Amino acid sequence: MKKIIRSFISFSVVVAVFLVIATPVSACTGVIVGSDVTEDGSYIFGRTEDLEVNHNKVYKVHPAKTFTKGQTIVDVSYDPDLGYSYTFPKDSYSFTSISDTTPEYGIFDEAGFNEMGLIADMTVSASANDEILAVDPYLDGSQENTKVGITEAIIATVVLSTGESAQDAIKLIASEVSQHGAAEGNGLVVGDHKELWYMEIYSGHQFVAMKYPTDKFSVFPNTFWINEVTLDVGSEEEHYNITSDGNYIYSKDIFKVAKEANKLVGDEEKRVINLEATYAPSELSDGNISRVCSGIKHLNPEADVTFETEVFEFLQTTNKKITLEDVIAFTQNRMENMDVVADDFAKGILYPIGNRNTMEAHIFVVPKGATKEYPGVMYTALGSPLVSPYVAYYPNQTDVLPQAANEKNEYNEDSVYWVAMDVLHMVEVNRDEFMKVVNKHREAAQALLIKDTVLTSQDAAVSTEKNLKDAQMAFDTLKAMQSELKGLYETYLANNDYNGVFKARRRTANFAGAYVVQPKGTAKVHVNLAIQPEEDKTTVTVVDPYGNPMTTLENEVMIYLPKAAFESSVTAKTAGGDLEVVEENEFYVLKTKDSSVELQMANAPTPSSTDKMDTPAAPANNALVYGGLAALILGGVIFVFLKLKKTK
Repeated sequence: MKKIIRSFISFSVVVAVFLVIATPVSACTGVIVGSDVTEDGSYIFGRTEDLEVNHNKVYKVHPAKTFTKGQTIVDVSYDPDLGYSYTFPKDSYSFTSISDTTPEYGIFDEAGFNEMGLIADMTVSASANDEILAVDPYLDGSQENTKVGITEAIIATVVLSTGESAQDAIKLIASEVSQHGAAEGNGLVVGDHKELWYMEIYSGHQFVAMKYPTDKFSVFPNTFWINEVTLDVGSEEEHYNITSDGNYIYSKDIFKVAKEANKLVGDEEKRVINLEATYAPSELSDGNISRVCSGIKHLNPEADVTFETEVFEFLQTTNKKITLEDVIAFTQNRMENMDVVADDFAKGILYPIGNRNTMEAHIFVVPKGATKEYPGVMYTALGSPLVSPYVAYYPNQTDVLPQAANEKNEYNEDSVYWVAMDVLHMVEVNRDEFMKVVNKHREAAQALLIKDTVLTSQDAAVSTEKNLKDAQMAFDTLKAMQSELKGLYETYLANNDYNGVFKARRRTANFAGAYVVQPKGTAKVHVNLAIQPEEDKTTVTVVDPYGNPMTTLENEVMIYLPKAAFESSVTAKTAGGDLEVVEENEFYVLKTKDSSVELQMANAPTPSSTDKMDTPAAPANNALVYGGLAALILGGVIFVFLKLKKTK
């Protein structure tokens, strides 16, 4: 998942300053299991949509003719004026989706079925290496007066509205990338009742799609994974080539760009290329290693992979027969199978698949004997699958439970997503004990929900009724968890101190390690920090789990800020006056009952990059936020923005 963050919000007593910047953020994990590898002969694929907490997701049903022939839609996620546009060649098909709730910042329909039996799952974000991008850069708005290429925000909408089969969808995407370019790198999956395709979009115009084999499985977090392949020219179409065996569709310049970048690993004369070695960054990030390694070991405990493995094969084999339950557990994996303790806050070698930032997770099951009219089901957990039960959503259902379609962008008790989010927030205060409550409810409900799912064809009215019933059961389960945990949560905070670990992002990377100590009895909710560094000051705000400034603190909290984040000594003040700054080892320590502290310094902290303000919460969609207070934009931030070409 990649969202283009164009702003961050600075909480203060009176105003919010909107600072316009652009940064991609990504951390999804995809999975594919071929039909020969599953226990029942179905093929299974899915993804955890992993970005941040407090980011609502809903399930939608889009009627046929939502878009009409000749209508044009524009992607605003990068640039509202120069965004990629698509004009519909025909009336759109009916389709379903898991969507964001602020389309004014980008559609992000993400995954679903359409009435033609097409299934789309888009996308797992990735980025090519610098040498490749120097030759074929992303059309991401950094080039003056150049239209932005296709993005995750719009690609699923285009495909599900007009695609008629998996191969048709791949050819459509290939044509669009070839003609209009891509704004970002992505991995994606499309399927139908007969076949499954996996596609990687590497750079501004380069891509390869492969027909996925039935006897393999794959785990793919945020980079490119296809290893060595042979791309002969069986058929040369206008915008792409197809291999003689029909198993690959690829861009015409896939070898040319690699050679110009001096990155080709392969042999052009033999039409052999190792795509991962050629187009991906030379080293895997720790967060990718942690997820691909633990994911492969989860689905095949005998796999010979470790954290030290240098190259992970995309196409994995196993003697084990993989089940739906295995894949559900995969999305919840917290590296228990690696004998380490997961760390959700630092996206390093301990970053798990089942992490706090998962906004939803979905698993498509296409059973043996599936038809175009009824290609399978999509099991969906709105909110984190650590707490939210998976519910079967059907390709022909015509309605959705209101709580699963609630588009409120702040906590709402009548929302599946927000109740799941609230449960997860409480769990994080005392995970070991509180997950026992969650698992008791979730596991019992999950078993019933899977048993109740129908994989064979059924009437639309029956599908709708069944989904509404099961979605209500899942929501009731979440409410039961929430009710039981609330008293335990408040009692824990009344009797125990709590440390809130600050989640640093790019702009505040220098503040990694910051934390706040909340003495017992301080508040009925746990607190964390929001940190906004500016040119000559830094504002630190004590916030609740949803990112709102705390209005009342019964006791003083202790804020620990790394000295290394500042270039000089600091002074601090609150609305009540000056605040003492104590030096303790490598930290500046502040004790306060005020929710906002301003630190003044001789020189500003040096941001490693630009990003939105780092808070543990952002109730609204964080794709694009346009500020009406442009006059308040600080010159230093403008300078950083103008110099920024691309942030990976």
